[in-house]
Amino acid sequence: MATIRRSGSGWQVLIRRKNYVGPRSRTFLSRDLAQSWADAVEERTKKVLNDIPVTLGEAINDYINGPLLLHRSAENEKYPLRVTAESWLGDIPLKDLQIKHFAVWRDERLLKVKPNTVMRELRILRVLIDWARDERGAEIKDNPARHLRVRGTGDARAPFFTDQDEKRLLYELSQMSNKNHLRLTKLALATGFRRSELLSLTWRNIDLKKRIIYIYRKNCAATDNSSALRLVPLPCKAKKILEELSERHGKIIELTKGAARHGFDKARKRAGLETLRFHDLRHIAISRMWSSGMNALEISACSGHRDIKMLMRYSHYQLSF
Repeated sequence: MATIRRSGSGWQVLIRRKNYVGPRSRTFLSRDLAQSWADAVEERTKKVLNDIPVTLGEAINDYINGPLLLHRSAENEKYPLRVTAESWLGDIPLKDLQIKHFAVWRDERLLKVKPNTVMRELRILRVLIDWARDERGAEIKDNPARHLRVRGTGDARAPFFTDQDEKRLLYELSQMSNKNHLRLTKLALATGFRRSELLSLTWRNIDLKKRIIYIYRKNCAATDNSSALRLVPLPCKAKKILEELSERHGKIIELTKGAARHGFDKARKRAGLETLRFHDLRHIAISRMWSSGMNALEISACSGHRDIKMLMRYSHYQLSF
């Protein structure tokens, strides 16, 4: 890799190595100094090259322990990535990846999960492969995952939720010893907030006199559809729920994400609402805002949508309430 030769009154080191980043030559007064610098470059280069992921599985593990740690939705992304890393796809060298590999992976996943889930996982893999190439020096000419398509995605999911459905759900939640489960669902239906937003709310976020809720995006797992800070008008139903609380310090909802998910799943199953998801409550709340006559700007202030097209998906839901 390094060649040392006499140059005038000194000794010149020439670096000849593919993918080496750094000075290509340097001149020293003595051969010993030149050799020391060449040895240091060799060690540093070996370390860098050893850190370059070879297989997709290695890239996934590096990504999980690196950039993914900064994602608000890291826990949600980590599981499908690990599943892929441990599958046959994870054993394929990055330089050998082709679209046919991802096509087989897609078809296998579609047997287990819905198209929109596969599409979300594919988006993560696209970003991961770009990162391995651009920031880790992996040998990838093109990102084959970017050319793959998943059929059956993109359609808005329209949950049907009647008055009776709501009554049964709230009744089952009211039977739980921890009333935070009932409070969480009532606030979701009143505000249209995401679960992560509701679980991050503290009394410092609430101004009952001005009827304003301050939503800080950094404290929740919201995606890029939301601004860093939202000032949301406090709906009357939500204000009434909050005013009924005796303690007004700390968190509004004293539940972990796991406990909140488990409690809701338990209640919806007992209520006979097998297909209902907590995120559907956000759809339902925003649909009710449309039905009440609120305009797009007023609704976007509550929901946090910056893309009006995304918001319009909720305007045509046929709901009974």
